[in-house]
Amino acid sequence: MARDFDYFPTYDPLVRDQVYLSNVWGDFMATFVESLREYMSSGGFFVPRLTKAQKALIQTPVEGQMIYVSDANSPTLPRTASLQIWQVVAGNGQWTTIV
Repeated sequence: MARDFDYFPTYDPLVRDQVYLSNVWGDFMATFVESLREYMSSGGFFVPRLTKAQKALIQTPVEGQMIYVSDANSPTLPRTASLQIWQVVAGNGQWTTIV
């Protein structure tokens, strides 16, 4: 059963002048999410830029994780960079280059 966290009861010990911390936090998050939504729809998003050495340090990538490898070289594509996504197929994960 799903819970409605907008009306989830919380204990808020920080009250000053009838202002509850949870109300301030909720207002901040609503404003932040709306600002992010506007930015994403007008300017796109940035994928983290990593070198191959930095990519190798990622020990447990999550399926769907995207990175932009700035010094990747592919034998089939004469590029110096590539957009890669972590993909799990039949229980095995690997970085897949998006062409």
